[in-house]
Amino acid sequence: MEIMAPKEYIQVGYTALRHPGTGEFMPAVPLFIQADDDAKDAEQRVIDDIGGLLARRMKAYKEGCREAGVTV
Repeated sequence: MEIMAPKEYIQVGYTALRHPGTGEFMPAVPLFIQADDDAKDAEQRVIDDIGGLLARRMKAYKEGCREAGVTV
């Protein structure tokens, strides 16, 4: 009998249903995908690039504030 290694998963977000009667959000449930090589590569690219992404957002925010005459 072959023993299989446990599958590995990566959390990619959350989802929450709405209550059909009230429309309120039900408790959030995490979403996972199986961690194959492509998923792991994509996760690493996001981790590597997040600093640049956030820096560009902050730069755009500061430039927008400057154009609007708002002190940051």
